[in-house]
Amino acid sequence: MLRAVIIDDERKSRENLELLLQSFVENVEIVGTATGVLTGIKTINTEDPDLVFLDIHLANGDGFQILEGIKNKQQNIIFVTGHEEHAVKAFRSDAIDYLLKPVCIDHLQNAVERVRTKTAIPETKNKQGQISLSTSKGLQFLKTENIVYCKGDGAYTYFFLKSGERITTSKNLKEYENRLKDFNFFRSHKSYLINLSEIKTYIRGEGSYAVMTNGDSVGVSKRRKDNFLAALGSA
Repeated sequence: MLRAVIIDDERKSRENLELLLQSFVENVEIVGTATGVLTGIKTINTEDPDLVFLDIHLANGDGFQILEGIKNKQQNIIFVTGHEEHAVKAFRSDAIDYLLKPVCIDHLQNAVERVRTKTAIPETKNKQGQISLSTSKGLQFLKTENIVYCKGDGAYTYFFLKSGERITTSKNLKEYENRLKDFNFFRSHKSYLINLSEIKTYIRGEGSYAVMTNGDSVGVSKRRKDNFLAALGSA
């Protein structure tokens, strides 16, 4: 959830923007509003939001004065204004975007998505055998020992867990091959990355495959078989 502040001296503009966010942009919470420079600075410094929707022309000054007065100079600013002549100065202030009123829904969605991407916690692995996965539900943390295998399907990867749960992520299997290689995982097939500790049976033959502890069968390609057996210590 992104926490946002709206600063605009026109009540109708504030209400319209908040309505657009509620109706067309997911997971944005308005945690504060302000109408002028001093109240804007106070609101931002108090709330320390993830992004600020900032008008340029305010009743008692302008939005650039607010940028000079806030504590966190790395705030994600999206200018929302009816005046296009300040765009160059706005982008020189490292603004995320510059939206003209009336606000286009597509432009608003794209601007917020850029903030979401910029502030996202990167997927990581650690020495304790834990990785984090960015999913549609948010960031999920897994112990690598609880992963039975991963299955790749184009740009998506499915994680099959000991608990029986399946988690879907929008990254390809190669991404996880690199991240899990230090935790006893092996790429047995173009579509499968398996936890070697979770293999129950290996079936030899022309179409060899491994049966995992959860009962699922995963393929072992002919060109990877020798390395697979070596990894198992069976070569």
